[in-house]
Amino acid sequence: MKRTGEKVLSIIATILNVLSIGFLILLIIGGNMMAEDPLVQAELENQFSASGVPQAEMQEMLIFYDDFLVFLNGIGWLFVVLGIIAIVLTIVGIVKVNKNAKLAGILFIISALLSGIISLPGILLIIAAIMCFVRKPKYQEMPVQKTDENGYIID
Repeated sequence: MKRTGEKVLSIIATILNVLSIGFLILLIIGGNMMAEDPLVQAELENQFSASGVPQAEMQEMLIFYDDFLVFLNGIGWLFVVLGIIAIVLTIVGIVKVNKNAKLAGILFIISALLSGIISLPGILLIIAAIMCFVRKPKYQEMPVQKTDENGYIID
């Protein structure tokens, strides 16, 4: 049985996951570059001092800002790793879809959970997994031929 629909949906989901991970990596690297820029730090200090924030509070806000950026950086890299795992599982599922549809469906569901079940790639992978579980090959019934004791076909 051909499973073209499942393959197409999972390939589209893989391409979307690769694009989103690439964009996320660019955001993380850009955010790190911006956070380490001394001009950004100076502008933050100028904005805080212009708004009348005392020096002690300004230092606490800057420390919180740095800690928050470190937290976002860690979460961002966590999403990148989960996305890469989802891409690998999806590719394995694409390879296995014609040989073992149930295994491919399970891999697609795990990939959907890792890539975000409410994201477009996650939805496409859930649809592909459902198709793997539901679609069954068509069985053709062979007509039973009656033969006599000599092996001749009886109509």
